[in-house]
Amino acid sequence: MMRGQTTICGALTRKGTSCQNIPMKNGRCRMHGGKSTGPKDRKKLCRNQNAAGNKARVTTGEYETITWETLTAQEQNKLRQHYGLQPYQRINNPYVMEDVRIARMLQRSREETEDIRWIQIEEALTRTQGKRFKQICSMLQR
Repeated sequence: MMRGQTTICGALTRKGTSCQNIPMKNGRCRMHGGKSTGPKDRKKLCRNQNAAGNKARVTTGEYETITWETLTAQEQNKLRQHYGLQPYQRINNPYVMEDVRIARMLQRSREETEDIRWIQIEEALTRTQGKRFKQICSMLQR
């Protein structure tokens, strides 16, 4: 204990001894303060609100997260018409979402003007179609 110090942290160290550092308000030192309790605001508990729907860094779309909530209204309507869904029904089939991914990638390749980016999209599209082929093969083997 340091001179004038009346309390210690007391947490168990890696050596097996008790920590001799000065405690903070919570009773532990800066090294042993405990895990973060997370955000107190309810809105911040659900993912980063600023990043919801953010497509700023999507270049090819190969790794884009696609769920029913991230589909545009036009895409949702097309899927409802194609599969004969009621307005309250959803599709959570990953195979169908791969169709949406491929359609989006084809749209990006049509809109792209730079040759390098176009080639990147085409290569990513080839990889995505290869993954889809593997999905089909695994479904047929079952």
